[in-house]
Amino acid sequence: MDMNSKYQLTEVVAPRYRKAGRKEKQQILNEYCANTGYDRKYAIKKLKRAFFYPQHTRKKKKTTPSKYRLITTLIKDYWRVLDYPSATRLHSRIPELMEKSIIYQELPCCTEQKTLLQTISSASIERVLRTERRIRRKGLNSQTKPGTLMNSIPYACDLAKRIEAGYLELDLVVHCGETAMGEYLNTLNTTDFATGWFEAEAIMGKSQRVVDAALHQIAARLPFPLKGIDSDNGTEFINGTVERFTQTMKIEFTRSRPYKKNDNAHIEQKNWVHVRKVIGYMRLESSELQTALNKLYRNDLRLYINFFQPSQKLISKERIGSKIRKRYDAPQTPYERVLKEATVASERKEQLRELYATLNPFALKRSIDKQLHKISVLIQNQRKAA
Repeated sequence: MDMNSKYQLTEVVAPRYRKAGRKEKQQILNEYCANTGYDRKYAIKKLKRAFFYPQHTRKKKKTTPSKYRLITTLIKDYWRVLDYPSATRLHSRIPELMEKSIIYQELPCCTEQKTLLQTISSASIERVLRTERRIRRKGLNSQTKPGTLMNSIPYACDLAKRIEAGYLELDLVVHCGETAMGEYLNTLNTTDFATGWFEAEAIMGKSQRVVDAALHQIAARLPFPLKGIDSDNGTEFINGTVERFTQTMKIEFTRSRPYKKNDNAHIEQKNWVHVRKVIGYMRLESSELQTALNKLYRNDLRLYINFFQPSQKLISKERIGSKIRKRYDAPQTPYERVLKEATVASERKEQLRELYATLNPFALKRSIDKQLHKISVLIQNQRKAA
């Protein structure tokens, strides 16, 4: 029996069931359940509801089409270009994306669409993307071993001194797949505490020498002077080589408390956003993959994240009964936060503005996807060779 037939049968049986006596109700209910396949308790609820709220008296839902139907496709395209951010962060980038799309002739829109894009709210964007989010609805064991110089490196408990740019939280993201045997690639992932500026470097293994070389590469790419680093307690960081690096650079070196991941909350979050979400969990162990990853990290990915990926910083937390209300600042990209930093030289800010003016987020996203496809082909070839 199809659903329409079940509805019609329910409308006919409901008045009889309501007026019947106890024994007759049992007989009616047995026949109704046999015809519809409903569970007995569910059938009773259906018949009661049909009696008190007949179908002809129920209010029909409004079917007025949304005024934002003209820009639904554009919103979804913008969402994909920015790598599926939240509605609030996407809302803050719409004016920028409209401007860039006009300059580089990407995703053209008419006057009416421009007006709608300028007036749409974050809540409306969330409703537009609701179905897409449902469609788009993995972990590894830690490979960290404690270092031997822990007592000589202080804990990073006082965050007040990190309100200016230049203090990096760093961590290693392993690409060992399902086994930690043998040598494999790691990503040295870093994020600036104040601005959220992202830099990463792919390294083979986790020896002191390769970590030291990667830190020099990252320090050279930063748009501000490196003032300090904060790591976990792994031997790849807590060693004499990294300690000498910090002494030579005359920067501060701190570490998190053991088994306290919240001490490195910023980089732990970025490990997913900047590495796992992009690269995945596959095993990477060839020099060709290392070259491909570093090409991605040093060029398109860092530009895409630092100039076009907004984030929100937690301003305050307030407990109200059993709930905690969190307040965040307005979404801003690392580039925008760097421009507001008083400690960053004006000449460097001007260089960043000139670089930003030449960047096309749509082309960057296409280039990143193309490079990720090449990396996936290299991984497949690596697995076939094994």
